[in-house]
Amino acid sequence: MDQQATYYITQTLRILSIGLLLIVTSNSFAASDFPLPENHQTIYDVTKYGTVVGEITNNFQYHGQQINFTSEAIATGFAALFYKQTITETSQLYWPGDDTIKSPQQTSYTLQHTKKTKKDQKISFNWPTMNHVDISSSYKNKSVTLTAEKNVWSRQLLPILMSSYLLKNDKTTGDSFLTIDKNELENYAFTIVSHDSIDFDGKTQPCLKFKITSQGSSRFTYVWLAKSYDYLPLRIEQYKDDELNVSMTLKQYKRLK
Repeated sequence: MDQQATYYITQTLRILSIGLLLIVTSNSFAASDFPLPENHQTIYDVTKYGTVVGEITNNFQYHGQQINFTSEAIATGFAALFYKQTITETSQLYWPGDDTIKSPQQTSYTLQHTKKTKKDQKISFNWPTMNHVDISSSYKNKSVTLTAEKNVWSRQLLPILMSSYLLKNDKTTGDSFLTIDKNELENYAFTIVSHDSIDFDGKTQPCLKFKITSQGSSRFTYVWLAKSYDYLPLRIEQYKDDELNVSMTLKQYKRLK
């Protein structure tokens, strides 16, 4: 495989491991202000140029006051012969599930490569007050310290945030979130596009189609969110300069204890 093809596979796995990866049902342990999914495992196929080139496995678990969400991306099929690396993302959050705080507070995030470790990321979040967060972030051997007066999230958590908004108010047509990636803060916005449907698990599922954008980027993402699966993606398509770059479809869902 040539270097350009290998590069595309690398980018595909990195792009789609940002977290648009969940299909779940609501969590009875979570406070009504911020519904959460059940503990679960989901597996997605990653497709580029009409060919499946990778797989992403997600594990979401909420025990006590701790939320853990891990995503693991690998190459599959012919691509696995040339791209022998695993990319793992992990987000941890504190969430007592009562009236102490209004939403979960992220405490850490890591991005790890089994080979190209220079691109690893490590982020820690410190909350001196409910509405103030101090962030320490490292990427490519550079470290920064940032502060914010509102919630800041890893990009990996975007689908959970969208799900929570829609579970709380199914008339929601859009909103925005402040995220951190590669030592920089970014605003991501999601806006409803249309009502649609997707065939999944032997049924035609009614979906809400949303568009996700970030300020100043030529990339955007479409996600199909089904009410039957708590408004979380059945399908994801990422575009660059109005051309389809990569897509992802759910192939397996399993609840965890």
